[in-house]
Amino acid sequence: MKRWTPKGGILFVLAFLALFLAIDFVVEAGYGRSRFERVRPDADGVVRLDLHDLEPLEVRFYRFLNGANQEVEFLVGRDESGVVQVGFNANNSHYKARRGFSAQNGWIIDNKCETASRLSTINRGGGGCRPLPLAHRMEGDVLVLRESDILEGWRFFH
Repeated sequence: MKRWTPKGGILFVLAFLALFLAIDFVVEAGYGRSRFERVRPDADGVVRLDLHDLEPLEVRFYRFLNGANQEVEFLVGRDESGVVQVGFNANNSHYKARRGFSAQNGWIIDNKCETASRLSTINRGGGGCRPLPLAHRMEGDVLVLRESDILEGWRFFH
């Protein structure tokens, strides 16, 4: 039976560490985590997002994080008529699965049941497999979200 040498032990630990880091990268960055842009509230508890370059049928995903480490994911898109649609990256039906949504050509797809709904229907609300709307207001091309409105969806993410 071959004995372990210090050199072999160090190589084994380094190989294990490299494997762990590779798996972590694939899970965190490779499967959609990197698509989220992190946003924080200002001193007044408001998040402002400049959307002047948001094209029709484009959707962006955001991760809100406040000083109390409360994290909430939401999405912002501009429908075909130019109206900004804002919703949580969760719904009442599948939020425990933490699968969220993806976007494709003006459709929002529930990643759990793979049903699709039009981007233009998010602000109207509803239930089932559609994103829940997030209260917001527009000031020109700037989307304004209050921290208290964002935290209404915190229950879906903790």
